[in-house]
Amino acid sequence: MRTRAFVGLAVFALLLANCGQPTPTEMVQAPTATMEPAATPEPTATVQPEPPADTPTAEPAAKPAATFQSAPCPMQLPAGQIEAETVECGYLLVPLDRADPASDTIRLAIAIFHPSGGAEHPDPIIYLAGGPGGSALEFLFLGFDVAFAPLLATGRDLILLDQRGVGLSDPALDCPEVTELGRDLLDMEVEGKLLSADEAGDLYVEKVLACAGDLGAISDLAAYNTPANAADIDDLRLALGYDQVNLWATSYGTRLALGVIRDYPEGLRSVALDAVYPPDVDLYLELPANAARAFDALFAGCAADAACNAAFPDLETVFWDTVDRLNETPASFEIMDGLTRERYDALMSGDDLVGTLLSFLYHTEVIPSLPQIIYDAAAGNYDLVALIQGSLIAQQGVVSLGMQYSVECNEEHTFSSLNEYEAVLAGYPQLAGFLENAAVGTLAFEICPEWGSGQADPIENEPVASEVPALLLTGEFDPVTPPAWAEHAAETLPNGTAIEYPGVGHGASVVEGCPRNMVISFFNDPTAAPDDACVAGMAMQWVVPSGEVQAIELEPFTNEAMGIRGVVPTGWTEAAPGVYARASSGLDVTTVIEQAAPGTAAALLAALKGQLGLGEAPESVGEREANDLTWMLYAVEVQGIAVDIALAESDGLVLIVLLQSAMDQHSALYEAVFLPAIDALVPLG
Repeated sequence: MRTRAFVGLAVFALLLANCGQPTPTEMVQAPTATMEPAATPEPTATVQPEPPADTPTAEPAAKPAATFQSAPCPMQLPAGQIEAETVECGYLLVPLDRADPASDTIRLAIAIFHPSGGAEHPDPIIYLAGGPGGSALEFLFLGFDVAFAPLLATGRDLILLDQRGVGLSDPALDCPEVTELGRDLLDMEVEGKLLSADEAGDLYVEKVLACAGDLGAISDLAAYNTPANAADIDDLRLALGYDQVNLWATSYGTRLALGVIRDYPEGLRSVALDAVYPPDVDLYLELPANAARAFDALFAGCAADAACNAAFPDLETVFWDTVDRLNETPASFEIMDGLTRERYDALMSGDDLVGTLLSFLYHTEVIPSLPQIIYDAAAGNYDLVALIQGSLIAQQGVVSLGMQYSVECNEEHTFSSLNEYEAVLAGYPQLAGFLENAAVGTLAFEICPEWGSGQADPIENEPVASEVPALLLTGEFDPVTPPAWAEHAAETLPNGTAIEYPGVGHGASVVEGCPRNMVISFFNDPTAAPDDACVAGMAMQWVVPSGEVQAIELEPFTNEAMGIRGVVPTGWTEAAPGVYARASSGLDVTTVIEQAAPGTAAALLAALKGQLGLGEAPESVGEREANDLTWMLYAVEVQGIAVDIALAESDGLVLIVLLQSAMDQHSALYEAVFLPAIDALVPLG
């Protein structure tokens, strides 16, 4: 349905490795590694302050000067990061209208992260987020250790910013009423009325254009585009006093990086372009072919793997049959926001399933489970779909939709037409039900003429040629920026190398192992030919039903900070203090939590109610005596996931054991992990 269509190219820092994993108490930390505070770094950049009023002014610069003003960090810091030590923040002040130095000033939120011990090299890495409109900072604390911290191994400062019009920058071109409409339309019902797809699309257009009116009253929407963005990036370099920088860009960020390469090459040492979006491709007209290619890769990949094909035969036929059935009779199920735990009723048609699978193809950790998800949907089971959708709902507000439309209407709509789009779409009848209502397709042709973003110069539809060293990364299953786009962009970058990574979706550079290591090696020496030998070892490991839980061995642990000792499964990863994840796949929810903190069981149970999104606190299902402790037992089901809880009190401490498991493995894990953990967990002393 229209409002749940592909709305952009955003790549979010919040990945799905911990999708749906509840954080039941204040004691449970986000599953990220703890980073030791670094020594106070030596200054690596010179901040250019605004001159006093009586200071003589120099001759005008060739382009408007920007200034950087230090300020407290506006976002929640990632675990282990210390303001003014490992990270410094501020705002870059730039002119709104790049053609008019006297125009209003806008502020871009900046965060500069330092390697432990300080930067060893004078050229930092600047990260350019996707979208357009994706915030790099708002939810940074959720994904920093996974996506960003590894790049500090290059010995360089890492600079993150929210681009003009985005996130924590001022103004931010947000459309909260459109985000709220998206949630309202999960069940296609508004104010008690069930809407048709056409009515939902009309309402979406109405809300978006209302937002355009509101945003146009506070800023000039024609000032938010890639050339202005590129000038901001170069001004950031100059304001911080760097001779050269390295750009690390994902999705739309690669289009922005190519703009910087074209307009300000002298300030660049190297660029890593991930999920490449060249200016001379047509996002609208190529979207159907790109989506079809990704589906074909999924079906062919499973069919070519003996285990996947045996577990999920005729996957393509099963999928399209399920799409047809759901278009006849949509499915209803519940979705829970992965952050707020708010619950929503959802209605899924077959065309919605097409859009859902396309969105899942973005995420590398989800792709191995897609055959299982398709077969589950065919059987009427939407637990995994609801789990992932709940995580994606939590991310919706991280994209400034006004910035997205300002860029796309200026730079894509200018060079496309609705007639061309409809003619292309006619060649993809299985995708047409979804794509004909896509916000990045048909609806954009209704919105863009009224948006007020102006029309791009023809140069914004031409390839970029440059000698700057470049690494171009792309994923085999990327549904929106295919490998062919990276290869195309590399044709005019003679010092660029395009690499396709097997088994990867949209955004290869954050994938642990081969892709990320190649990015780090590239930044260490961008003049060396990339060593791509590791790519051959990236075989897809499809998730197939195992039929039974693998044998589990337990080993002792001691947590001095919490004052407890007990046993945990051997080989499970301690994702956070007292949080042990099996992590057999990207969507494996199996986790055991063993923790203790001052307090009472009653207070902890009340906290669990909110953390698990329960309407009321669970009732006890029994007791268990172990080591002179009386454990109260509880059992609930959250989004098709079994959650078993045990609470005990001892000398002012409340102890918790929590097991989260898939329903089909619950009984085995209850006996092999949960009960032994209860029997072994005791306070120290």
